[in-house]
Amino acid sequence: MTVPSPGTGYRLLSIPLYLFWILHALKHGIKHGLPRYLTMRMFGQDGGSKQRIWVHASSVGEVRAVTPLVKALMQQGESILFTSFTATGYQAIQQNFSDSVCSTVVPFDHCWHCRRFFRQHRIKLGLVMETELWPELLYQARRQNIQLLLVNARLSTKSLNAGSFVRTLLSTTLSYFTQILTRNKKDHDAFTSMGISEDRITIVGNLKSQSEASIPQPRVIERDYVILASSHSGEEQQFLAARPRKLSHYLLVLAPRHPNRSAEIQAQIEHLDMTCSIRSKAQPVTEETEVYLADTLGELKLLMAHARVVIMGGSFDTTGGHNLIEPANLGRAIITGPSDSNIAEDIKMLGPGQGVLQVADMAGCWAAIVELLDHPERVEELGREAKSRLTQQPDIIQQYLAAISAQL
Repeated sequence: MTVPSPGTGYRLLSIPLYLFWILHALKHGIKHGLPRYLTMRMFGQDGGSKQRIWVHASSVGEVRAVTPLVKALMQQGESILFTSFTATGYQAIQQNFSDSVCSTVVPFDHCWHCRRFFRQHRIKLGLVMETELWPELLYQARRQNIQLLLVNARLSTKSLNAGSFVRTLLSTTLSYFTQILTRNKKDHDAFTSMGISEDRITIVGNLKSQSEASIPQPRVIERDYVILASSHSGEEQQFLAARPRKLSHYLLVLAPRHPNRSAEIQAQIEHLDMTCSIRSKAQPVTEETEVYLADTLGELKLLMAHARVVIMGGSFDTTGGHNLIEPANLGRAIITGPSDSNIAEDIKMLGPGQGVLQVADMAGCWAAIVELLDHPERVEELGREAKSRLTQQPDIIQQYLAAISAQL
């Protein structure tokens, strides 16, 4: 089969992008404590002679979601090359697996770097998580006759509504995949709308619904609190400004999706004249603290584990919501907002009003928080129901393993 290249337009675009990639990699690596990030993206590392399954996940969230599948493959005796795009994703792989997998970051999406990557590693199958699509990298994989599977596959509304250049490039890139393993019927239909044939798409389920057994997390905040998790710009201000007077004493924890927005959020807190402690500065939470800004990476589970209520961000703007499975796995009472394009299936699975509360706006969110805090038994009931519904889900890992085995 002839493999179509990413196209002249994309390759020409990669020339002016090259300097940007270098500067971004240099800044990103220094910022996240991985100074060799640039070197890894430019020159890679030798993977040795062992043949491996290549698993790629963009950043920390995707790394966590695909980790149970990686562990299941390792239990079957497979050797793994586990890559990420971000420095924090790579660090999460290192933290979870140490030397039990070969790990690195993906190269610049330029033909020279991508060819070098596949010379350095012997790959028998590639698994790409969600929509982490690098046209040149995937094209070079197919040129090496490496079969590719897109797992937990989804397409955002933004991608579906993109201009002709992006849609053409996306369609070409999707053609590199032997099989596209989607989360649900909605995702299936999104891929068929891009011209993907039915025989290349299989609905397998959402890997994020297969959280690993929850390990007890140490308590880092001694006071009771509610947490706004994975929030986006504007959501923190909405949340804080709408706080009812009767809860002015109650600790509010903010864990923004992008901690580098810390200064922006601190300014908002100061404008609202609220006392604040900053986690990245190791400032203590006292009885006078009204807001605790958790502007760190990799600690969300730790902070959600002991929250009375978890409010999931990205659902009070146009983002479409964020993963509800992790707080459900922790047995937390969960509130999410009206924007749910990414999590509609999660809400259905957990049960609206049973394992998760969905509210129409921030005023409704605070009304639900007040009701829950006034009725602690309802908090426990919501958390138990969410966790119970997770345990009743089919073993999606086994379904993915079966689909993967068919390609080996």
